Amino acid sequence: MRKNKKGFTIVELMAVITIIGILSAVAIGGVTQYLNKAKRQDFEILEKNMKTALDNYFIDHSAEVPAIGANKKVNAQTLMAEGYLTNLEDPDKSGKNCNLTSSYVTVTRAGRADDFNMTLNYRICVICSKMRSRGC
Repeated sequence: MRKNKKGFTIVELMAVITIIGILSAVAIGGVTQYLNKAKRQDFEILEKNMKTALDNYFIDHSAEVPAIGANKKVNAQTLMAEGYLTNLEDPDKSGKNCNLTSSYVTVTRAGRADDFNMTLNYRICVICSKMRSRGC
């Protein structure tokens, strides 16, 4: 006599569900890590854009370049209002900008008075919903 066996036993189903659960937990962890890394890279691009915007600002406002040993602080709102910065989109909030009034770049001029070359040191502070520059 042959036994007609259709379907799976409860043990087999539980084993499959357990394996699927473990695989999905590993996958979700990897995807989350990947997304966080991508947001961090977007944030670093924002910081570089702020520096570039300030460089362009000083090209047009050369009288505002600080004296040797002095510094000048320009906030993101000023850079956006004058067209040097097009956006400061928050990596965590789609379509929203980071805090424009609290985000700024401070530049300090180094060097000697008789030195023709100008050395500018930047401290960038970008404040978004979940991220903040180290220079803040």
